[in-house]
Amino acid sequence: MNVLNHRLVRGTYSRLVPRVLGEDHTRQNGHCRFPPEYLVLGINNVCNLHCKMCDVGLGEQGTVFWANLIGDHPQNMSLELLNKILQQALGFWPRPRIGLAFTEPLIHPKILDFCRAIKSQGFVCTITTNGTQLPRHAEALVDLGVDEIVVSVDGPREVHNRIRGGRETFEKLTRGAELLNDAKQRAGKTRPVLRFSFTVTDENYRHILEFIQEVEPLRPADINISQLNFITNEMAAAHNALLSQETFPQGGVDDLAVVRSNLGTMDPTSFETEVIWQEMERVRAYAGARSVVSEHSGAPDNGQGPGITIVPNSASRQELDVYYQEHHRFVGGRQCTDPWKLMMIKTDGTVIPAHGRCYNYPLGNITEQSLTEIWNGERFVQFRQALQAAGGTLPACARCCGVIGKPPQR
Repeated sequence: MNVLNHRLVRGTYSRLVPRVLGEDHTRQNGHCRFPPEYLVLGINNVCNLHCKMCDVGLGEQGTVFWANLIGDHPQNMSLELLNKILQQALGFWPRPRIGLAFTEPLIHPKILDFCRAIKSQGFVCTITTNGTQLPRHAEALVDLGVDEIVVSVDGPREVHNRIRGGRETFEKLTRGAELLNDAKQRAGKTRPVLRFSFTVTDENYRHILEFIQEVEPLRPADINISQLNFITNEMAAAHNALLSQETFPQGGVDDLAVVRSNLGTMDPTSFETEVIWQEMERVRAYAGARSVVSEHSGAPDNGQGPGITIVPNSASRQELDVYYQEHHRFVGGRQCTDPWKLMMIKTDGTVIPAHGRCYNYPLGNITEQSLTEIWNGERFVQFRQALQAAGGTLPACARCCGVIGKPPQR
């Protein structure tokens, strides 16, 4: 089955089958009847930047994010391990999409071999990157048929370079995007689809519209604007207190403990929410004038500009106040569905739930168990049941990308 047909099958399956059988995350037994939609591969655990809002860039070694992205020692995933993953992933139907991420996939010495292997097996391949190496690989990524590239950007040129801690990082990613577009045009291709991702920080929230206007000429399909994801000391304390209660179900409590994360010197309570609100209003007005604003990712390009997603798309200034000042309150849905839809595989073959921000909760290792066994193995079932028993999420989840964009439960 070619990739186009696979996309159609996957799309039809994911839309229709859950409507008939119900969603897996609504069931209490922790088992999945459906296969994962995504396998996120952490193919290396080194990075070439020092971003001011990232535990890796800041050297915050005690956090879950550091443990999931860096681990005990620097390492690149081997091509042999990738091929083992792909062979095991063929046991799922429909096939999951393969996402290459963490820490910076485009600096992996065999990144093109990885893409070639993934595409040769008929998988959809996406890459999340800081874009600094995109100029080197743009043409090859088009030739290999990579499906999607998500570039993380933190503002217009000067702001981005300051936050990323690297010289000319903005210039490199924009040059890479230009080369990618040129290569697609020469080859008569529409892929890889180019997307941009922007995270609000204390240094860029005055420059969101300026950022959008600066990257629009690069013709991204859409731009995602996300409020900062983080864990404060207070959130960590509430979370760990819940774990210490004798009534908390399931074992493995130590694997679920957290500390303050992804903040560095930032204090979310000091964010000027009125400034952020006014900037978001300008973004919504700017996008709405071209009818491309969306509350959900993947908004189609209607020829008038990229789709613009705001997560969460707060309806009022007061909701932003809650987001940055009342961290224990959930602003979106309480039920995280990611552990029922994806899993992450680290450089040594260890499997954890969801993605890098999720708990460093080992579910197994593909050198000892198959992915299909791990997907409904005892550890994964216990993890899902722990979330359900706590109301769908744990306290440290309140400002995670897995829930902030979901509609509140009524």
